[in-house]
Amino acid sequence: MMLSRVADHQYWMSRQMERAENLARLVRISEEMLLDDQSLGGLDAQVYWNPVLTATAMQQAFHTLYPQPRQGDAARFLTVDERNPDSILSCIRQARENARSVRDKISDEMWSEINALYMLVNSYEGAELLVRSPQSFYEKIITSSMLFAGITEATLARDEGWNFLQLGRLLERADMTSRFLDIRSQTNVTQPDAALETLQWGAVLRACSAHASYRRVYGGEINVPNVVDLLLFSHEFPRSVKHCLRRIDEVLHDISVTPTGRYSNHCEKIIGALLARLSFSGPPEVMNRGLHAYLDDLQIQLNQAGQAIFETYVLLPGEVDRHFPRGTRPEAMSDWHREQQQQQQQQ
Repeated sequence: MMLSRVADHQYWMSRQMERAENLARLVRISEEMLLDDQSLGGLDAQVYWNPVLTATAMQQAFHTLYPQPRQGDAARFLTVDERNPDSILSCIRQARENARSVRDKISDEMWSEINALYMLVNSYEGAELLVRSPQSFYEKIITSSMLFAGITEATLARDEGWNFLQLGRLLERADMTSRFLDIRSQTNVTQPDAALETLQWGAVLRACSAHASYRRVYGGEINVPNVVDLLLFSHEFPRSVKHCLRRIDEVLHDISVTPTGRYSNHCEKIIGALLARLSFSGPPEVMNRGLHAYLDDLQIQLNQAGQAIFETYVLLPGEVDRHFPRGTRPEAMSDWHREQQQQQQQQ
């Protein structure tokens, strides 16, 4: 039987590595868009970064630290600002600390890769690379995270630790895919421009490594309903929200040893209900309701699933009832939310 503390460390190690990778994807594509988007002209680049910061729930923290932001501040805040607990640097540092706490539960190769990435982002050479070639810097982070996932796949036994690693990675991936979509839904468009919209939605696909898959399924023309269909509802694409939720459902049932179709705890019920909802809806329902409203509700439920996982497997239900009598239980346990920095975006 695995200790809940060990499960928590493994869950967050995997989740923070996935978060660092997705933030690197996001900043890399955003920087490319700033170079490619000729429509910006003389506009302040911060107008472009605001939807990115809002969708990732970091806008308030950014404006607190940078009340009068200058060019490059947003990318710096998302990448290497130690005051930002969700920056790429902070995520990698926290992932390494969690890995250090469970070194005897992970393979030597996993530790070597995560430690090498930590050394890179904290080194003079890494800082120099970020200045000289930001795209190369972000590519190294993405490559290292994917290599870490591959090493985990190849070297770790399929035990409870493996399940919690998968759980953290998949839940974070589903959340970040929804946020990539939400960036474009919050972009203010005063004068619709078909070419610009194609460029922006193409950037979302590239951020999710989904451009090639999109072309194979839908052809070359990019439109919003097809992007939503691929990134929210695809059975096959590994970064789609539905694919991640289906795998999360399988992992949760493996952990609880509950037959598929039955539910033994609250987190299984939340994921099962959310998966059923996605299975019986599609792009028309999303577009009719509004993409932002749909994604906002989805992110709330993903956060609720994360909280339910904590209460079920880290702070066990009996301990919750003992420490917080009926009617006094807080909605968010402080220890958990110090770790779970990716919060629901503000409406």
